[in-house]
Amino acid sequence: MMIRRLEARTQQVLRAVMRDYILRAQPVGSGKITKKYRLDMSPATVRNIMAGLEDLGLLEQPHSSSGRVPTDSGFRYYVDALLEPKPLHRDEKEFILNRVQDAPHDVDVIMQETSRALSYISHYTSLVSSPRLSQTVFERLDLMRLDRSRILMVLVSPTGVVYNRIIGDVRGLSQKDLDHAAEYLNRHIKGLPLAEAKEKIVEQMEAEKDQYDRILSRVWNSSRRVLEAEQADVYIDGQSNILDYPEFSEDLHKMKSLLRAFEEKEIMLQLLDMALEGMGIQVYIGGENQVEEMADCSLIATTYHQRGVPLGTLGLIGPKRMDYSRMIPIVDFTAKVVGAKLEEMEGQLTGS
Repeated sequence: MMIRRLEARTQQVLRAVMRDYILRAQPVGSGKITKKYRLDMSPATVRNIMAGLEDLGLLEQPHSSSGRVPTDSGFRYYVDALLEPKPLHRDEKEFILNRVQDAPHDVDVIMQETSRALSYISHYTSLVSSPRLSQTVFERLDLMRLDRSRILMVLVSPTGVVYNRIIGDVRGLSQKDLDHAAEYLNRHIKGLPLAEAKEKIVEQMEAEKDQYDRILSRVWNSSRRVLEAEQADVYIDGQSNILDYPEFSEDLHKMKSLLRAFEEKEIMLQLLDMALEGMGIQVYIGGENQVEEMADCSLIATTYHQRGVPLGTLGLIGPKRMDYSRMIPIVDFTAKVVGAKLEEMEGQLTGS
């Protein structure tokens, strides 16, 4: 439900509850936070405000005799309305920059190093998806006959990344036929993301039905089936970090379910794809993740870009009491560093 903007004193109490719960993972009492956070009100007033926050669905009381803990809605309100991001320390920036910028000009290595850097500096679990093939800009396409029925398609991006795909069940075409088809396709895909290139080729086929010969038609239709089935890779690091948080380490079933989910590539890509469709930093809390095993987790994710085109996604998974004020700037900065690295690679290869 939509929560109206809270008055200043209520926000102050909710912020104090959040800070204390993020630090200790224990129910928060009114007396403790009144003193600890120097709230300019009595414990009784704080207790009444906390009861009001419970009525709004922002806090809940696990046991009648305990303090209160934030709900998913409470975390959502905190992230959307109360969060104060902390600037990254210089050494944190340098660590991320060095790990990514010093990586060889190999996209797989860059993604691996990015994932390792994120998990190390955050002490959460990191996820990084490889550049989506559909969003990758291509410089050249080559087609080579492998045997009587199979063709090797080689796609080369301006960053020097090479994608090899085998196309099966294409018979009766010579290497000369394939060279002719590749020459034609190159004229239309160079400098375009694959998603746009596919649309342009289809338009050309429809506009030039009479001139579009059977060789091009067969090659393109076979290639498109392979490319449309393409799935990105995902790099995950720091899975064991989750064991350092009591909400998981003290619940064996919850811990095992989450670790199994980390091993499922499709589940992890499903999470990252949510962020690929959004703008800027995306935060998914608890049930917002739409993955049952992630009901007690939050995901902070964003896209990395090359020349303004979103290529892939990176992020962090942790307990719902993540230190959002620190983790959001880390994720944002890392995405910018990865994008800059990919653009640097492109500039060196193109001489620009």
